[in-house]
Amino acid sequence: MNREMLHKKVQEVYVEEGITGITRRVIAKCFWYFYSPFANMKQLAKRHGTDKGATYHTFNGINYLDLYEQHFKAFKYKHIKLLEIGVYGGASLRMWKEYFANGRIYGLDIDPACKQYEEDRISIEIGSQADERVLEKLCENCGELDIVIDDGSHVNKHILASFKYLVGKLKPGGIYVIEDLGCSYALDEDYVRQKWPGMKYNNPDERLINNRDELNKVFEEIIYDLDHFQGEILSIQFWNNICFIVKAPFSEPRK
Repeated sequence: MNREMLHKKVQEVYVEEGITGITRRVIAKCFWYFYSPFANMKQLAKRHGTDKGATYHTFNGINYLDLYEQHFKAFKYKHIKLLEIGVYGGASLRMWKEYFANGRIYGLDIDPACKQYEEDRISIEIGSQADERVLEKLCENCGELDIVIDDGSHVNKHILASFKYLVGKLKPGGIYVIEDLGCSYALDEDYVRQKWPGMKYNNPDERLINNRDELNKVFEEIIYDLDHFQGEILSIQFWNNICFIVKAPFSEPRK
């Protein structure tokens, strides 16, 4: 939140709640400042309003946040660089910023309005996740990445374009996550363009349709390499609607 947004927020609270409301909120902020290093990801998600712990991201009592906590805990206090594709209201970027207290957080979104969510330790690039020039510019600014999370368009060809470029920019031992895989089987193109945030900025002549075979081909290539002791991927795990791809500490040449 920049200074202008903060000033506006303080004015709104003063009008609605008076000086007592401002005092109460300042005390709460101070409490959270000291408590937040001990907070788990679900508490941080609730605080910042991200939907990654919502019931539609939950299966058999396990949701995205449980999986993220499991996979990311080794990175928690490191000086990492995390990129999330898909910014929307910036809630998850703020959650990542607080969870990774020493991390640098990057966002990528096609919607120009998302630039407003930049703040200390959060940088946002505007452009299509399928545009290699945009990805190249982003990586020139941030360098190699430790974690990439694709919560972007959910269009398979966009997912694959991002993955094929960014996996090469992922550090050895880094993690690449693709969310909401349930969308990969089919999309209602008209609904997506009209209702999904930012999708209207995609080329109007581009077909936004999905066929799961597009992703399966890449997943099967990764599995084939794993079964033949080759390639740059150490593991791939599938959970409900999400997968985690871990890059190997070093690559084995294809035979």
